[in-house]
Amino acid sequence: MIRSFLKNKFIITISDIHGVKQYTMHQFIKLFTIWIIVAIVIIFAAGTLFLYSLSDKVDKLNNLTQTLQNTKEQLAIENGDLQNNILRKSETLNSMNEQLSEIETIIGLEPNIESSFYDRANNAKNRTTLKIEKSRLTVAQLTILNRSIPNGVPIKYIRITDKFGYRIHPITKKRHHHSGIDMSAEIGTPIYAPADGVVEYAKHKGSYGNYLLINHPFGFKTAYGHLEKFAVKSGDYIAKGDLIGYVGNTGRSTGAHLHYEIRYLHKWLNPDKFLTWSSQTYEEVMASERLVNWSKLMNQIEIRLQLNTLNNTNKNLIRVSYGTF
Repeated sequence: MIRSFLKNKFIITISDIHGVKQYTMHQFIKLFTIWIIVAIVIIFAAGTLFLYSLSDKVDKLNNLTQTLQNTKEQLAIENGDLQNNILRKSETLNSMNEQLSEIETIIGLEPNIESSFYDRANNAKNRTTLKIEKSRLTVAQLTILNRSIPNGVPIKYIRITDKFGYRIHPITKKRHHHSGIDMSAEIGTPIYAPADGVVEYAKHKGSYGNYLLINHPFGFKTAYGHLEKFAVKSGDYIAKGDLIGYVGNTGRSTGAHLHYEIRYLHKWLNPDKFLTWSSQTYEEVMASERLVNWSKLMNQIEIRLQLNTLNNTNKNLIRVSYGTF
């Protein structure tokens, strides 16, 4: 760059590959000013765009805040309604619990607030149904009931060594469901049928050892495991109290005992409840075992009695008819 004074004017000379250019001070200032103005315009435009974008974001945030506020207010209203509903239902449930407690007391049940309302109501319903059924049971009905439903103790046992339910198996050491009860007794102790029925199975069966399965009326079955030997065979009809086998230690067993099961329509029942069955206690057993529809079972007994009565009447009519000739 070459600077020189000519006629009191300051001249700026710029040389490059394209040639030489000269500017007076006045022209240079003018060019510099133009660039400054362009820069200011660009900065102003960029600032305007930034402010516009920022304003748009602020508007969106305001809208979102308003939406959240509205949602919060709506949730508060709904929560209030929910609390009111819960309060009303709680009051209703308390009232129902009081009424159920009164009913339980009237029918002789001890109110158990730790049990669910559903279980308590079912117990009350079953007890009420059984009381109604009991009031109309005849000697014939009780006889069929006692001979058809597995009840009483099948052997003279020393003690119950394992109960019904989940346990740690004494041999496998694994937790599993024990589908019956184990009754400790000496080898050779007689086993008697707890109800009328027909022998469905009398063979060796895996871990059961010598295994006996008896079919009883109304969908009941009893099973016996670890027997020493059988006193019956498959297909035999048996009566309540008949000798059916002897206690042993066969199969997967740690000592002489009887594994005893009671089943109802492919469901395992707790045999312990039926050990105490008698003409005086059967009502308590039926009330505690809710897997059996006792009311319908009693209806079937009534139908059977009616059929027996009809058959006897027909036989008498036949005898009378033959006697007239």
